[in-house]
Amino acid sequence: MRRLPAGVEDLRGLRAARWIRESTPGQFDRYGPEAQLALQDAAIRRLGLEDTGLVWRAAHSGRTVYRTSEMAAMLDAARAGRFDVLVVGYVSRWQRNLRRTLELLEDRLHPAGVAVWFADEEILSSCDRHWDQMVAEATDAERSSRRLSRRITEGYASKRASQRDPGGHPPFGFRRNPAKLLEPVPEQAPVVQHIYELATAGEPDRAIAEAVDLSLDIVRGILTSPLYAGQLRDGTPGHWEPLVPRSLWDQARDVRAQRATRTGRPADPRRPYALAALHCAACGARLTGDTGYYRHRDPCPAFIAARPPETRPRLGRSPGHAYRMELYEQIVEGLLAEASLAAPTLAAVVADLQAPAPGVMAADRDRIRRERDRAMARYLRDRDPDALERTMRRLDAEEAAPPEAPTDEAVPADVAVRYLGELPETWRRAEGGSGRAKLAGALFERIEVLGLQEATVHLSRHAVRHGLGAALPERLAVLVNGRGERI
Repeated sequence: MRRLPAGVEDLRGLRAARWIRESTPGQFDRYGPEAQLALQDAAIRRLGLEDTGLVWRAAHSGRTVYRTSEMAAMLDAARAGRFDVLVVGYVSRWQRNLRRTLELLEDRLHPAGVAVWFADEEILSSCDRHWDQMVAEATDAERSSRRLSRRITEGYASKRASQRDPGGHPPFGFRRNPAKLLEPVPEQAPVVQHIYELATAGEPDRAIAEAVDLSLDIVRGILTSPLYAGQLRDGTPGHWEPLVPRSLWDQARDVRAQRATRTGRPADPRRPYALAALHCAACGARLTGDTGYYRHRDPCPAFIAARPPETRPRLGRSPGHAYRMELYEQIVEGLLAEASLAAPTLAAVVADLQAPAPGVMAADRDRIRRERDRAMARYLRDRDPDALERTMRRLDAEEAAPPEAPTDEAVPADVAVRYLGELPETWRRAEGGSGRAKLAGALFERIEVLGLQEATVHLSRHAVRHGLGAALPERLAVLVNGRGERI
């Protein structure tokens, strides 16, 4: 383990990375992290740190930010030895969770030889003299978050009791009047009425969404919210006139309940899904794990068209929306088996497998392009120019950011050969647990599939360094057998 800096005087010359957090994406867009960056810049100059250019930006609540992919990526980089000091602008911008703060420092960062410098209070996490103050500041940050949460809850409760108003952002069909109270939007009331009429006629939610040109999530929110029947969620009457009669609301609820497949039961924790990076190759939507399947929640025509031909009619099936989890995981199994067979030949080709050249990775460029396409699609649907501008400005900044220079050392070919040779067995042994998800996350940036016809795999930097790209051909046929299932 690398030696931790015992005091401020030990920081000079160490490699610094940055952590920036805002509670919501809107805070990033409207206010930005300029104050945090200014504090970090000043601290790096004053302490004589070497700026590595590594920055992790999270738009998430401080109470649960430890669960985010940004936090996981930062911890992976710390474990890989890519930086020595994590510079945080404000203690409250790190986390607002005392328990997780101490766990991450004592169990993850300090054992990896990484200390945290809180620039606002000039606290070093690895300095014994700063420990009491750091714990006190972290406690204050969580205390403030809990107090604010209580005040918000109390405010909404008071508003419900005195004004019979739910508070919060108005859903489709409603707006806030000058008194900040909920009121129906006359122009949207016929759309809401039509949605309930279609639901009572037995139309599926997805067909309703297409008929009224709204997103599936909005339609499902309309059909499950009692606000449209003039009631608060606790069953008490609201102060506004209902958009649909209560009898129509009840009828739509009963019709939809007859088609329900989950009936509120929790997900089975014994059914782990290994491929969190699985996406549709046509529209870019992520496929999610659901009751033993990887499911396209809003299947595009190209994904549905890629379904295998039916050998015989199947009653009640809408094929092409989901595939059994083991079928997609067979793709990974086939890739790893091919790499294992090709691994012994690598030593004759190269002496060392060098780290990838610096620059924006292809997966990042593809992600930015997909996000731009989705932003334009949302604009055409919602006509919100401010949201479009915020998204495009953020993507422009990511695209213009200087490339991250790799700091990883080259992997000797014999190490890569042994690593590739062990991958199939590692994958097999991890079946049924979270190990497969961790292994897939280490190997793949993204996997794009079109049904079971084709898959495009984007390798991670870790996988490229260990020779997986060199061991695999550009195209590979993997035999899997399956068909689409009902959604």
